[in-house]
Amino acid sequence: MSKQKIYPFAVAAVRSMENKLLSKQKLMQMAEAKSAEEAMRILADSEYGKTQVKDVHDFEEMISAHLEETYTAVDGLIPSEKFIDIFLYKNDYHNLKVLIKEEISKQSGAKYLIRGGTIDIETLRRCFRERDYANMPNIKGTAINEAIEKYAKTKNGQYIDMILDQACFSSMAEAAERLGNPYVSKYVSLLADLTNLKMFLRVKEMGRAYQVFSEAYVPGGSIKEDVFSRAFQSDNPASSLKETSFGALCDQYMGAGFTVFEKACDDYLMEYVKDAKYKTLTPEPVMGYILAKETEAKSVRIIMTCKLHDIPPEIIKERVREVYV
Repeated sequence: MSKQKIYPFAVAAVRSMENKLLSKQKLMQMAEAKSAEEAMRILADSEYGKTQVKDVHDFEEMISAHLEETYTAVDGLIPSEKFIDIFLYKNDYHNLKVLIKEEISKQSGAKYLIRGGTIDIETLRRCFRERDYANMPNIKGTAINEAIEKYAKTKNGQYIDMILDQACFSSMAEAAERLGNPYVSKYVSLLADLTNLKMFLRVKEMGRAYQVFSEAYVPGGSIKEDVFSRAFQSDNPASSLKETSFGALCDQYMGAGFTVFEKACDDYLMEYVKDAKYKTLTPEPVMGYILAKETEAKSVRIIMTCKLHDIPPEIIKERVREVYV
């Protein structure tokens, strides 16, 4: 994508769409609701309410449908450029994880499939069943084969997730390089680094061996694996990571536990995304809106899940992510 291209109509349309993003106040109202049902009623008064569900436990259907609507709307703003595909690969790879496990277990995984990928679910299912990788150009067929073979040897389903996550980040990094858009390239790099940082802390807190992290390490970030290797052996991992661009983040939040650190990482990414709001003609605001919607959906998911498990409002509010607007 040429840096000189401008998209005044697309940016103007996104500015209008931004007005319908859930505010921090609205999310706090959901968090403070007396029950999951009440939180659902608040959510139903927003754009998410276009999808009606009979049971509060089906809130994920509302989120999935709304995100799919968002991807479709944004994609239509710049139909000649498929740059939003890079943000949809994760949905394709998620669905492939489900299809692989479905094939292995011989049990339907239909309820775990999500809409909004670059390949519609039925096409993806057919291509996977027939191993027709040629018609899945954004998917690494070798990773699918590797995941299936690794599971056959180990009977450990985690390898399916790890191998496909690595393939997903590899696909995103390659696509970002082809696009040649600095904003997208930095986003992909940040996402990979933050994913690795969160995985690093999770493995550390669980007292697992470094090999567990090494096998899950995703490509595309700025922090090389040897940096994590040294940090893993240190009594103060945050100090060992201080020379990276995430030094302050690690120093302030890594010692507070995984839940706090995970939120801090998500908020760190949102601060980067917010820069898109100050662009007026280039595609950054369009991409920023996609990421804002995904973060909003994550907060909705956290709130509804917590409400269903009777988590106190004070704790829920601490877990709600930073908003775009």
